Amino acid sequence: MNLEEGLEVLVRDWIDLHEDGGTKLSVTEVVKKLGLEKALAVKEKMPPAQIADLLQRRLQQIPGALEIAEKFMAQFSTPGDLLEEMDLDCFVCDLETG
Repeated sequence: MNLEEGLEVLVRDWIDLHEDGGTKLSVTEVVKKLGLEKALAVKEKMPPAQIADLLQRRLQQIPGALEIAEKFMAQFSTPGDLLEEMDLDCFVCDLETG
């Protein structure tokens, strides 16, 4: 799975989880951890693909993060495989600490 596709899967899953009451954190609150609050504040209801694009752009700004994220996503062939291993909040937290 490529990075763009994987990020979109994580974003869509998190939106669904939040709407179903599985988490109190909205997708906006999760990605704020990476300093994207200004971009997301413009449109609270951005499509998942747009949010994934913002995340990918942010990865480009963190030294080494883009390459690591691309390698990570490449090990998954299906959205289900990815979601068994990771969710959006874990992905963002890993970036914060990595």
